[in-house]
Amino acid sequence: MKKAKLALSAMVVVMLAGCGQQDGNAAARASKAAVGAQPAVEHQKDQGMTALKPPSPDSILYLIYQRDGDGAFTYEVDGGVIVSYWYGLAFDLKGKHYFTGFTTGTEGEEGPGSEGGMEEPGHVAIGQATFVQGGDAAKPTWSQLETDGYVGEFGANDQGDPVDTTRKAQYEATEDGRLVLAVPTRRFADGVATASFALFLFDPDNVDALSFRRWGYLGSIAAGSDNSAACDEGQVMPCAVSTGTLAFGPPSASGLPVLTVALAGKEIAGPGKLRELGPTDGLTYTFNAKAGRYQP
Repeated sequence: MKKAKLALSAMVVVMLAGCGQQDGNAAARASKAAVGAQPAVEHQKDQGMTALKPPSPDSILYLIYQRDGDGAFTYEVDGGVIVSYWYGLAFDLKGKHYFTGFTTGTEGEEGPGSEGGMEEPGHVAIGQATFVQGGDAAKPTWSQLETDGYVGEFGANDQGDPVDTTRKAQYEATEDGRLVLAVPTRRFADGVATASFALFLFDPDNVDALSFRRWGYLGSIAAGSDNSAACDEGQVMPCAVSTGTLAFGPPSASGLPVLTVALAGKEIAGPGKLRELGPTDGLTYTFNAKAGRYQP
């Protein structure tokens, strides 16, 4: 997998900011922990965990791309690349509390990946900045673990797959200390909304032999569709809506869990015909280490 030219190597500590903290220069803004109203940030934590606000989206962008956006969540950097904050998640793994902020970057004039740009036209590069909680209960801190400007690519028309905020992200830890993350997405094209899960692998201790660093994109899997915008209340075609429920199964030979998607609702079975989806319509995906993707 291609690596980012933009990944940072320096470790920084993002301190928990007080209400009276003032915005300063770009470096100071990169170390504040205020979040603001950002719908694509989730917290999944135990009740006993010390509350710690995640780094702000603009600071995530600054740390990955080293360009100040003056508080914006989308802006242009070198080479005409448009970078955007995409999604953030706080989670626990092996007794540690982490936060990862994901970003996207368009190809621009030279492309944010290695030479040759994106693997597919219209894709965007996925970047990430990951932090681990340190300090103590009285003064918790975020310590930067790693930034990476390229952990994979996805999307269409120079945009990332939109996060579906009506569904929750899901994740599963593996026996060897890795974590599979499924972020719900929803793409709309030709009157049909397609629900999916974008899959990522977190490998904090670098235990696997995959080509990416601590995070890697493992592809996306389908999880239902809705043609309501195209069917015109059944006048153009049958209206069909289906939903998918994701479940993590036992590990495969790769050590990563088998994924199943149970489908419910209706699908088009032929001209003017619908059929109910049932248990036999479920989808099963297994990780293919050679392809670096989950596949049916």
